[in-house]
Amino acid sequence: MIRNVVVHIANEQPILADLLMEPKPSDTVLICSNLRTMGGKKPVFIDKTESTFMLPLAHVRFVEIPQASMAEADALRATLAEHDRSAAEAGYEAGPLARLAWLTSGGDEPPAATPDAVDEEEAAVPVNPDEIDPELLRRIHEV
Repeated sequence: MIRNVVVHIANEQPILADLLMEPKPSDTVLICSNLRTMGGKKPVFIDKTESTFMLPLAHVRFVEIPQASMAEADALRATLAEHDRSAAEAGYEAGPLARLAWLTSGGDEPPAATPDAVDEEEAAVPVNPDEIDPELLRRIHEV
């Protein structure tokens, strides 16, 4: 996470935000959280400050990332990478954002099932966290 980034939105005052990751040239939205005005208050155009925001890059003039924030993010990434390596060696799912990695990696396929899958057939089926369980839909329709 890159903290205290200044986002300059077209025809608006700049706002401070925390970015999930650096924007790439292929991105169409800026994913951020903890939106606040430069004075630290909640902007008038948001309802809940704890939400995750997707700002269309078409409305963003530029993003100002302080060097201190980049250094902090690089140090955090190195720590998380080491944690992910040790978790992978232990057979656990890597990192708190592993479920969303397929969204940001450019891949079209969701990740394979986690090691604690019930049987081998289930492990071979990709798991999409946003997919609705067909069995759940069947039960809802019965009710």
